[in-house]
Amino acid sequence: MHGTYASEQPTDFQAATAAAAAAAAAAASASVSAMRTTAEQRDMEREQNSNDPDEWSMSECGFADSDVQRAIRGGSAAEDITQYPIHGWVDVTDEFHDACSELLPGELAQDMLFGLFEAMSAIEIMDPKMDVGMGFDKFDLPPPSFEAAVAMGAIKLDGLKPAELIGIFDALFACLVSWLEGNSMDQVLFTCLYLHAPSQIQDKALRVFCTAVRNLIVVIKNIIILAAVNEEEDFQLYGNSALLAAEKAQPSTIAGLLKEVEDELVRKCKQLTSTENQNLMAVVHRLRFMRHLFQAIYQVELMAGADSAEEAVNEIYKNLNVASELLPLIKRTIDRGTQPVEGSEAPNPMGFSPRIHDRSQPPTFPRSIKIRDRPASYQFLEEMVARFKYACKVIRYKDYYSALNFFIEYSRKSGHCILSRSVLQSLFNSSILLAHGKQSMKQFLRHSVQAFNSPPVLNPKHPVANDPKVQQHLETFFRYCINMKTFNQFIRLCGFNRARQRDKLAHLIENFDPLQVDAARLDSLMNQMANDRAMEGNESHATALKHSTHFSTWVLYNCFRAMLIYLMSGFELELYAVHEFLYIYWYPYEFLIGFLVSALTRTENILLAQEEYAEHQSRIQSNGGNSGSGGKNRKAAKPKKNKKQQRPYRQEIVYYHALLSLCGGMYKAMGALTKDGRVRLPMSKFDNEEIRYNRRFAPFMPLTSPPPVSYAEFKNIRDHMMLNSVEELYSFAAKHFDQARNVLESIQNPEQEILDLLQIARTNFVVMNVLARGHQKEVKRQPEFDFSKHSYFPIIKLK
Repeated sequence: MHGTYASEQPTDFQAATAAAAAAAAAAASASVSAMRTTAEQRDMEREQNSNDPDEWSMSECGFADSDVQRAIRGGSAAEDITQYPIHGWVDVTDEFHDACSELLPGELAQDMLFGLFEAMSAIEIMDPKMDVGMGFDKFDLPPPSFEAAVAMGAIKLDGLKPAELIGIFDALFACLVSWLEGNSMDQVLFTCLYLHAPSQIQDKALRVFCTAVRNLIVVIKNIIILAAVNEEEDFQLYGNSALLAAEKAQPSTIAGLLKEVEDELVRKCKQLTSTENQNLMAVVHRLRFMRHLFQAIYQVELMAGADSAEEAVNEIYKNLNVASELLPLIKRTIDRGTQPVEGSEAPNPMGFSPRIHDRSQPPTFPRSIKIRDRPASYQFLEEMVARFKYACKVIRYKDYYSALNFFIEYSRKSGHCILSRSVLQSLFNSSILLAHGKQSMKQFLRHSVQAFNSPPVLNPKHPVANDPKVQQHLETFFRYCINMKTFNQFIRLCGFNRARQRDKLAHLIENFDPLQVDAARLDSLMNQMANDRAMEGNESHATALKHSTHFSTWVLYNCFRAMLIYLMSGFELELYAVHEFLYIYWYPYEFLIGFLVSALTRTENILLAQEEYAEHQSRIQSNGGNSGSGGKNRKAAKPKKNKKQQRPYRQEIVYYHALLSLCGGMYKAMGALTKDGRVRLPMSKFDNEEIRYNRRFAPFMPLTSPPPVSYAEFKNIRDHMMLNSVEELYSFAAKHFDQARNVLESIQNPEQEILDLLQIARTNFVVMNVLARGHQKEVKRQPEFDFSKHSYFPIIKLK
């Protein structure tokens, strides 16, 4: 190649390029010829060494028949690159079915290039639920577009009757609910042909309602995108964006348009008979509900730019109240609208084409969609509005401790709706931004630590807070907390669905370890500074800084909570086998809940000590003031009698004591049932308990506090417990359940969760006592563990 290029010596760039291309083509041709010759020689060698069992020819592999192989090797087909590739297809149906017959139910065939992921992602051809082509007949006409439907007279653009409007509105609400449940908007919402071109609709009520739906889609997408707590199984953000872009969204004008149509229809109602009036008022109720629902959701999106979080949330709450009052009226008039045809996939006879997008390119493969019926859809909307109203309470919580409690409770009660979870995240983030300004999270965390255990160094009125060295250390610590994003992620994590929360908690727990180290370092620095101030004679500063464990206690408490949620959520998600219950309940009983109680008790003691010191200082100042003024003109301050001491975490400590007894009862009960032969255990040759134990507690291993507990330590503790007889173990379990019952009965004004736990403790106490007396001693049948009352603790039922 180089010789050819040197001999010609081209004078211009084009000639040089052509010469280089010709030389490269010649070299490539020679390389292909050499490769072909080598391949032919290799095939000849294989034919000569046909006795070698490790060398298989193409015909032996079943890739193609002999005629096709000869055609390929002949070169005529291979050299003509303009021809369509020739493949030798072989029917392997019988062999495939024979191979499948060897697999038992539940078994999977696995190859290096085909595993479980590929099997679950594969499309089953000719299955009506997965292959959209199976829904078509070759003689079917293609589904009409909006323009074609108008030309055919399949849809009306003007002069719609109230019954037809009610039917279309109800069907659109059902499609909206189906979209929020995770279906593609192309397969639910945009099967409505009216949504494709609302501007061409002449009926004003239908045009404005369809325009509101299109704008509502945009607003909901924006809220969910900004909240960023959705997963692929929750919600499909993207559909046919060209349809949404056809008419520019103007959400600020929607409320006015809907209000204008409402007023026109209300005036029209006054001129109609009673029956016609009722039908038209049903249309008005749906328009009014759409207006208030749209305003509430749109105001959530705009809340970050509001002047006051309280005023914005109050306005949202008013709209939600009106929407919830309208829903019973709407549900009573569902039968007044046109109803879907029996056996049809369309949610309404007119205006919908279910298969219009089956041949488009959606973000995921088209699935068989079952749109919710109308009563169920309105029930979903009624529950969603109630969740929105409950989410508005989040602005009351100004510190991390109370906000996290609210998020955990909200996730437990309302975690299945992606829009509800996203609205909560948006309200919280906006309220924090409005309350604390640009450095919102840092100020929020400072305020949270102060609200949790009130360190004097965070009290602006305390003289130690003005110490520049102290402030420098605090600034470093909170900047580190923000950079780690652990606390931000803990709250955001509560917005995901329950299954994803557990996955993300495993990673979050690991991030607490460096925060624990930094918090302990900060407390150590504070104690060192306390000694320095004491030597200088500055008693107030020394007392404020001495024995400081405020920051490490705060970090540890949140870490313990994350660990407990992670461990117990496995029961809710049904991840644990029955024979695993023993060590799952053992860990909170022996370690985790005790750590939580210790952290809260330490916090209460800190608050009590600070309160006593503050009273002591006030008495000294009062006595000093009286002596300085002669003490005659001023009366001495009387000590306050029966002053209630600060115990803000007493109720939570009592609750954790109850959980401790319940975990102890379940741990001893599982030990007794296992020793009694009532728990089915896996076959020893297929089981390794140590591996299962290590995997269950793998997220806890990187932590230094609490220190990881090895399987050997657990085994020693369990073996020591198993030295007792079965009857004694049943009695121990009954005592724990009895302790839990006594603690739960002491709680005043109990919530429903406390009442459910109380019922579980009472029932299990009776069951353990019955088993301790030898009931069904000869019947070694595994009891039923009923988690219907509580996600974490079952009722043990004997069969």
